[in-house]
Amino acid sequence: MKTMKRSFISLLIICLLMAGAVPAGAASIPAGFDSWPLQGTTDAKKVWTIKFSLPLDSNSVNRSNIYVTDDSNRSVSTSLVRSADGTSVQVKPSSAYTVGKKYWLFISGGLTAANGKNALAQPIAAPFLVAEENSKIIQISASHSPLLTSFTVLTSADVFSVKINSKNMIYQGNNTYTLGMTGLKTGGTVTVYAYDSKGKCLKNQKYTIK
Repeated sequence: MKTMKRSFISLLIICLLMAGAVPAGAASIPAGFDSWPLQGTTDAKKVWTIKFSLPLDSNSVNRSNIYVTDDSNRSVSTSLVRSADGTSVQVKPSSAYTVGKKYWLFISGGLTAANGKNALAQPIAAPFLVAEENSKIIQISASHSPLLTSFTVLTSADVFSVKINSKNMIYQGNNTYTLGMTGLKTGGTVTVYAYDSKGKCLKNQKYTIK
């Protein structure tokens, strides 16, 4: 499990391959964009590095093609730094992101490679949540029905495993864990536990089912 866990941590640096992206669940995003899974960061000045398999056309690396908004679709000021070989772009916020808020990193279809071809098979929207410094459990969410409650927990990168009550959650990559549980009711509570690689509990947090 450790090998798989660490291999997915690198996805905090968004790797965009010329072959395209893997679509995620539904989200309120512009038409034609694929939504990536939610990621978390405790760095309010997080610099995202977007990697490509081919050099980019420098003229297409601009804030019309790579940009950040908040969850209310308000533009967030950023600067873009293209690498010397043209195969990556750093997205730097002009000021710190607001802790507790969700943001979106967009990479549009206007981005082109140096050979004139489209850099992406489809535009991408990558959501991220900014958590308090040293947070271990970044977000807990659940979808509840009378038959099944499906939990999703997003953690910091140093969390190795997660339990709800005494049940192990399943690691899905990108510091995200899921679990389905039966027999739970609206208004009931569960406790989420986050552990390090040595089994030490880093954080526990109660969650009320809605």
